[in-house]
Amino acid sequence: MEILRNMWRRKFRTALTIFGIVIGIFAFTVMGSMALKLNKMIDGGKKYVTGQISVSPKGSAGYGTATGTLPIDTLNKISEIDGVNKVGALVSLLVEDMDPDNVSMSMSEPPSVYGQDLKSDFKNRNWETMTMKSGKMPDKDSKDNDIAIGINIATDKKLNVDDTYKIRGKDFKVIGIVDKTMTGPDNYVFMAITPAREMLIESNPFMKSLYASGKLKLEDVNSMAAVSWKDGADSEKVATAIKDKFGKDVTVMSPVKMGELIDKASATMNAIILGSAMLALIVGLFSIVNTMVMSISERTKEIGIKKAIGASPSSIAWEYTMEAGIIGLVGGAIGMGFGVLAATLVNNKMAAKGAEIFLIQPSFLIAVIVFSFVVGIIAGVIPAVRASKLKVVEAIREL
Repeated sequence: MEILRNMWRRKFRTALTIFGIVIGIFAFTVMGSMALKLNKMIDGGKKYVTGQISVSPKGSAGYGTATGTLPIDTLNKISEIDGVNKVGALVSLLVEDMDPDNVSMSMSEPPSVYGQDLKSDFKNRNWETMTMKSGKMPDKDSKDNDIAIGINIATDKKLNVDDTYKIRGKDFKVIGIVDKTMTGPDNYVFMAITPAREMLIESNPFMKSLYASGKLKLEDVNSMAAVSWKDGADSEKVATAIKDKFGKDVTVMSPVKMGELIDKASATMNAIILGSAMLALIVGLFSIVNTMVMSISERTKEIGIKKAIGASPSSIAWEYTMEAGIIGLVGGAIGMGFGVLAATLVNNKMAAKGAEIFLIQPSFLIAVIVFSFVVGIIAGVIPAVRASKLKVVEAIREL
């Protein structure tokens, strides 16, 4: 109560100090939630790419923009390399061609077709199956027009199981909706590889002309291949063997090296995001230091009297340290509340498009509150020690 009374006696200065902490913790909460979302996406991508050896045509430029394909003959030869277990052909392209005049920024992948060879026994070693919200994934017994869709696409297009979804002029039947993963699959359309191949050919004029002339076979249209390795085999050695044999025609991404690249990119982005938030927090920290130093100067007489009647230096230091901690705690709680509100409002607005950019977790919010209290404590230590060292005679001279 004594601490609260001291804060209330100087309510205007206390309010200004708390406001400084509010700004810092608000920034820390918002940027931290953004970092959590980013890390969740990165972790999902890392889990996937480190569970397989990814092989793509030389010069491939990404979704729907492939400049080459992987012939089925190449995939068959890869499957014969020592240590290779299974090879799965894949086709990827955007659900809709991007309009260069209407490009929006998002932390999520754009809605993409993910065509799989359902007759292949390939399984990603880290991500063998998807958790379904409803329905099921396409399998060997599914029809070519059966698809499963990510939760973001289902929400955006208001689709349910058994609904029809038109993609690039073709009608598909939704047989499953993938549960939320907070990463790439939330924006994927999973389907058999044949219709995906047909749509990729139709989207690429060069492929279309080759296919029409008979120079390109449908089974040779593969934008990527996923390779698993046998139990006991070294994935890096298998990846190197593929690269040595087909390096002139394909790009091979090994699990270990891809994991290292993702970790480096993640560390850099986290440093930028959280570094920006920490700058605002440092301003709040110095605001507490300034307030506590001024408070001690104004309360020198009070400190002298307390010491004269028997207050110990440790009790004086504890009182001022806790006062700083409570200022940090109150400012942190308010700043966190505003940060959660802002993140929630933005996420709700972006949810229809599956483009949420913040991830709010209870454990993170608890950490923010604890952190703001600790920041207050740290900021108050030096002024508190200074107060505890005041000599009674010097303090009483102020009377």
